[in-house]
Amino acid sequence: MRKFSDVSLERDKNDLFRFKIFRNTFGNIKFLNSIRVILLLLTLYAIFYGLFFPDNIFTTGLFWGLFWPFFMVITLPTLGNVFCMICPHGFLSRKISNIGLKLNIPKSLKNPYIGIALNIALYWFILYTFPGVLRNSFAAAIFFLFFTLLAIFVSFLFTNGTYCKYFCPIGRVAPAFARVGFTWLSTYKTLCDKCDKPDCAFSCPYKYNPSKFDKDNSMYTCTLCMECANSCEGVRFSIKRLSHSLLKKILKPQAWEIWVYILFFAVITMTMRFHHGLGHSPIKENLPWVLVGKWIHEVTGIGKPVDFVGLTALLMATGITLFLVLGGFYITSKIIRKPFKEVFLNLGYGLAPLMIIGGLSHVCHFFFTHYYHEIINGFAQAFFLDIQVEPLASRKDKWLRIFWIFPYIAGLWSMYILWRRLSFFDIKDKFTKIKAYIPATAIVIFYLGISTFIIYTRVFMTGSHH
Repeated sequence: MRKFSDVSLERDKNDLFRFKIFRNTFGNIKFLNSIRVILLLLTLYAIFYGLFFPDNIFTTGLFWGLFWPFFMVITLPTLGNVFCMICPHGFLSRKISNIGLKLNIPKSLKNPYIGIALNIALYWFILYTFPGVLRNSFAAAIFFLFFTLLAIFVSFLFTNGTYCKYFCPIGRVAPAFARVGFTWLSTYKTLCDKCDKPDCAFSCPYKYNPSKFDKDNSMYTCTLCMECANSCEGVRFSIKRLSHSLLKKILKPQAWEIWVYILFFAVITMTMRFHHGLGHSPIKENLPWVLVGKWIHEVTGIGKPVDFVGLTALLMATGITLFLVLGGFYITSKIIRKPFKEVFLNLGYGLAPLMIIGGLSHVCHFFFTHYYHEIINGFAQAFFLDIQVEPLASRKDKWLRIFWIFPYIAGLWSMYILWRRLSFFDIKDKFTKIKAYIPATAIVIFYLGISTFIIYTRVFMTGSHH
């Protein structure tokens, strides 16, 4: 590690590396690599177990219960991108890249939307259209085997973290939503000013320069691999105000980040509100996606395992989300007389909390009713342990309603960020700002309205919460 003998380093009080326990964990490559190796072996074992023992509950419990959505959704809005920090695929790809061909990726493949498209097409589209398929252990094993082999192949060919940047299905999703959290990687300016050789940048497998993160107000697709922290004592890992980067101007706003917020809010949050939320209400037979989906079933004569209702809910939720977001931003751009692109790249960051914070409602609810016992019993099965646990709660338990608060936290949080980011346009007239704010928050208002209506149907129309 590079040390600066001519400059006295006194770490900030919010720098986690002040404390030995964090230096020896988050800042210690050997410790992180040991965790990564364990998770890689666990992943490979789950794939093997799913391929040769397709009726097991371990493979799906690990991948669909522990990894995603539980661990990822819980950590992103709190600790930041620690999911990528210990990701076995990221670890594997960096090691393979070191012994690979080290080619530069062609411009045609330098597309941030490849991984995003793979995520939506190979997971969410299948989940809604062919429900239950990926919940099969064999299919889950095939899914993760595909991405494991893809990580090896791409990383052997190309350098600079190509797999994580462009091909990983969550390579752009995780760092985009990590902006909601309260951790931040950067460097000490007092040391950087004295630096004639940025070891932090030279050591980065992704060719980023952490000394520029503060200035740019962006960590880009940083995976927190901590190679930079291992190379120079001037790197810091700080506790910041929640969503602090979303409350400030971003020097180089990225369109892919905005599209991550929009598309995953549409594909996950809104579609689940339509298909599962309202789909369990007394009015479900009159819902447009149900009517259209059943009509397609009748016309085509195609039955299970295809679910045209789920597919229609996905398409309608996505269409409505795009209409409200893009239409709202367009109207706002006309009111404040700014180019649409500028409004889109500025206000789009205000949508970050909607999916990741709102998703905590589903994750917390499912932890008590599904994930807990599926994970524990799955590990017991895979490692021959004499353990058997029951769900912590039933869907009929009314105390689970406490998690209904998360969509409102997400919505209000998003509205606050949107209001703050409107100020960057230097609107002189407060009435004009309010007029611009209303269409800018159209999707948030719609989301809160749908969430409220779902609660109404569950409490007052059915007398139960499911």
